[in-house]
Amino acid sequence: MQDRYHFDRFEVRPAERLLLVDCVPTAVGARAFDLLMCLLAHRDRVISKAEIIDIVWSDLVVEENNLSVQVSALRKLLGSHAISTIPGRGYRFSLDVKQVSAPAEGETQLSRKAAVAQPTIAVLPFNVLSDDPQIHFLADGLAEDVIALLARVPGFLLISRASSFVFRGRDVSVPEVAVQLGVRFVVEGSVRMSNDALRISTQLIDAASGHVLWSGRFDRRRTEALDLQEDIARGIISELEPELTRAEIAHIRRQRPENQDVWAHYHQAIGSIALHGWGQEAVAEARSQLQKGVALDPLFGLGHAHYALLTALSLNLGHLPNAASLVEEALGAADHAVRLDDGSSEVLGYAGCALCDLGQHARGIEVLHQALEIDPSNAQAHVALGASWVLTGKLEAGIEKMRLGMKISPRDRRLGFWGWALGVFLLRAERSDEALAEARTSIRRDPKFHFARVLEAAVLDRQGHLAEASASLALARQLCTTLTLNDIALTHGRRVGARMSLLCKLDPG
Repeated sequence: MQDRYHFDRFEVRPAERLLLVDCVPTAVGARAFDLLMCLLAHRDRVISKAEIIDIVWSDLVVEENNLSVQVSALRKLLGSHAISTIPGRGYRFSLDVKQVSAPAEGETQLSRKAAVAQPTIAVLPFNVLSDDPQIHFLADGLAEDVIALLARVPGFLLISRASSFVFRGRDVSVPEVAVQLGVRFVVEGSVRMSNDALRISTQLIDAASGHVLWSGRFDRRRTEALDLQEDIARGIISELEPELTRAEIAHIRRQRPENQDVWAHYHQAIGSIALHGWGQEAVAEARSQLQKGVALDPLFGLGHAHYALLTALSLNLGHLPNAASLVEEALGAADHAVRLDDGSSEVLGYAGCALCDLGQHARGIEVLHQALEIDPSNAQAHVALGASWVLTGKLEAGIEKMRLGMKISPRDRRLGFWGWALGVFLLRAERSDEALAEARTSIRRDPKFHFARVLEAAVLDRQGHLAEASASLALARQLCTTLTLNDIALTHGRRVGARMSLLCKLDPG
């Protein structure tokens, strides 16, 4: 049995080091949580500052102001009336507390996920350099939209607006915000007038050090900005999300291997492809990291879904032997992910795509539709659904659906792969000019992805530019020295495979 504490709108689960507000997990720093546990354990009396410091900072010598900072952080979370200061004596927990016991195996899936250490991020209210109330309204709306969009990024725990907006108008440094909110990253921004336009600047900051990790600037006409607030927020997110992932990967690499948890493995899987492209080694490393993550938490639905998709793609790209056991494993992972978390658009998007790639188009399309019902802005689900439509005979509708998914996520780390897949379909539809444009855009986005060079070679060959086609194919072989004719036929069709064999002698595979 595990003791849990209930008071006001809150629940504390000590064994999981979890604080829930209205049944929703919320971020709380490690020391603040230790302080809360100390106050709850001794709630029947006033506990002195010296005693608290001995309990909470038993391994360190700290100043009394450290305690004051953590008390302030807890009061912001729980309300100013939750902890009473007894002058000259110490502190006492003031709320009525009900202590209950719950079965250890009775944890909900939500609490299990939240108990995994996720990096936390706070979006501070945007600084407004104008007296115009409309600009203030726009700035608040932008910050709220960024919070809502960031909340959809898997692997990061977002601090609520109610907590982050308490810093409005206060002269507080980012490291102080880090201490009070217990966050790893902070996003801050500003809105100012520049002639007849609005200039919106944003920054991603390492909360502990205050170092700026990324900054972006967006200029809009004033009337345009007021009308397109959500589009501006999406533009911010499209640049912010990959930088946030890079920052988290850098943080993970500074940690000792034994400290890595489920989300650390997940971020390393994402980073392997984001930083190194869609090559065979990068995808294999991503699959390995996902396996490690789900081994730590078998109920990690997102990990199972992503593993299923990367395994299915590896099979279709010829990176893995087309063994029945691997197909069965990938199908099982996709189905298991859906059973674990059928309320997550991200999980359904990956699982549905995996099912389609494994030939289960009817089931996969159904799951992808469910993903888009939950989140119509899920770009990956749009692209996967479009690709599945193409493969089931709806060529034009499928191509347009893929273009839509790519359009709504203009800085997506997967655009290189998506553009290559779209280009292959366009080539099959004899739309060679469009196919060549997609191939070259894919090359620009992911210079290490050898299949984009193969597509370029195939299109150039189709257009009669044989010397240029041979050069592109040679570059593909440099990028992947194990490339075979069988690989090309598998990914681009037998006709392309036959033509490539005439351009350059390759191992038939």
